[in-house]
Amino acid sequence: MGLKRFLFTFLLFSCSFIFSQSEKHTPWIIKSAQNLNDPFTSHELVLINSAFDDETLKRIDKINVLKKYVKDILRNRVQILSKKYTQNEKLPKLSSIRSLDTPATFNKRNFNPLLYGFDFNTKKTQIYRLDGTDYVINIIPKKLADD
Repeated sequence: MGLKRFLFTFLLFSCSFIFSQSEKHTPWIIKSAQNLNDPFTSHELVLINSAFDDETLKRIDKINVLKKYVKDILRNRVQILSKKYTQNEKLPKLSSIRSLDTPATFNKRNFNPLLYGFDFNTKKTQIYRLDGTDYVINIIPKKLADD
């Protein structure tokens, strides 16, 4: 009886190790740039204040992770690039995700990505054409620790 119990216990533990050592896992740790530890600049504060209501601003101020999330978007994940417009390109237009709060005219220096409906949590790069210009907005996906 002791040998059967020992074999059963050994089999049970060996099966649990086989299934728990799976190579497939979803990483959730995000690589952070060093510049996320710096305080908000005055320009960033203007962009944040124009994008969020008072309650959201208080939450961002209290929660360090939210601060870093917003800093990452403003500092590392949005690029404004120059790319010649071609007639047959299939890039989505920036106007397709514009909200009521977005300005009608484009100013590269004061572009506020927080006013648009970009999916900042996707794993794919997003590129939008600024309507009628040679500018594109590139949204860089978050980098996970395993990337």
